Amino acid sequence: MTLNFLDENQETIQWFKNHTNEFVELRRHFHAHPELSKKEFSTTEKIKELLESWGISTDRSFLETGVVALLKKGTSTKRVALRADIDALPIDESTNLNYKSKSDGIMHACGHDGHLTMLLFAAKYLQEEANFDGEILLIFQPNEEDSAGARDMIQAGLFQKYPVDAVYAMHNFPGAPVGQLLIKDGPQMAGTVAIDIDLHGVGCHAAHPYKGVDTIVMAAHLIVALQTIPARNLSAIDSAIITIGTIHGGTAHNVIPETVKLTGTLRYFDPLVRDTVKRRIQEVTDGICQTFGGRADVRLTEGYIATINHTKETDIALKAAQTLFDAKDIVTDKVPSMGAEDFGFMLADQKGAYVYIGNGHDSCTNKLHNAGFDFHDDNLLYGGVYWATLAQYFLDNAQ
Repeated sequence: MTLNFLDENQETIQWFKNHTNEFVELRRHFHAHPELSKKEFSTTEKIKELLESWGISTDRSFLETGVVALLKKGTSTKRVALRADIDALPIDESTNLNYKSKSDGIMHACGHDGHLTMLLFAAKYLQEEANFDGEILLIFQPNEEDSAGARDMIQAGLFQKYPVDAVYAMHNFPGAPVGQLLIKDGPQMAGTVAIDIDLHGVGCHAAHPYKGVDTIVMAAHLIVALQTIPARNLSAIDSAIITIGTIHGGTAHNVIPETVKLTGTLRYFDPLVRDTVKRRIQEVTDGICQTFGGRADVRLTEGYIATINHTKETDIALKAAQTLFDAKDIVTDKVPSMGAEDFGFMLADQKGAYVYIGNGHDSCTNKLHNAGFDFHDDNLLYGGVYWATLAQYFLDNAQ
């Protein structure tokens, strides 16, 4: 199904339609040349060259990769920021596309090639055609997939050097029709805590378990017991997930191992819920180990924080979308995801919102982080127009 704008003849939309093929080719260039987190050197240089060729000043002073650009027109000092992530994933692409990744074991399996191209598309229009009064900060952020490039840029002084009135990000969403916008107040993505638990017992012969302290049995009881924490220590309206993803222990079928190592993840939206669950993980682990005569080392490492939209800025994002699309093409009741996104650090530091754009109905390959994934080129038009519209709408209407 093709998405229609409310006014297909609007000059802005016609400009984007006339330049779409140029940016389709550009998106496919980025897809064919993916780079991993903190190694996006060629991607950064390409973005910088394009922006400067359009007369946009750039700044690479924050991290080794990534680039920031500032557009200014008129006399207002009001400033809105638009952010796109630029890194790829360590996945071997399985598509047969003629622009398939040329780097073995690396691909744009999360659509960041599309995210950065949508923002470049909007940047060119805003610089060359748009009339606005204010400033628009473009953030091409590295290292979203690995270790929170958003946090790194903030710590490097991004918003001290470029204070903003709001910051926005957009991510593609497989499962929704291409171009459909999903905009909702409140939690969008979960916060994360890495779980590492080392269980220590007394190794012995498997035929004589009474002579040792069985870490395998401790692990089995612990894995099940941890699942009771969300169900029995939280209100039914609160959300948290504990998943144990790896178990390492033992070297032979007839030996009870001295140590078993478990790793996993905790996902949450509310920091108070996080703190409760962390406390209970420690207590439940200690209790089970004491029951069986063993002990444990528990390490709970904070990762990404929850991505939570601000009410006023979300409303502005929604109203900007309503100037472009029919109500049926805008979803306002998307369920929050237990996935994680480092844009949460920007929303904790500044007001703003995180919105989604549909990437087509779910299929075997249209899944994020899948070897067959590809960003839908039609979203370059829809997303580019929306970015340009949102930036101008914010500058015109935000109080």
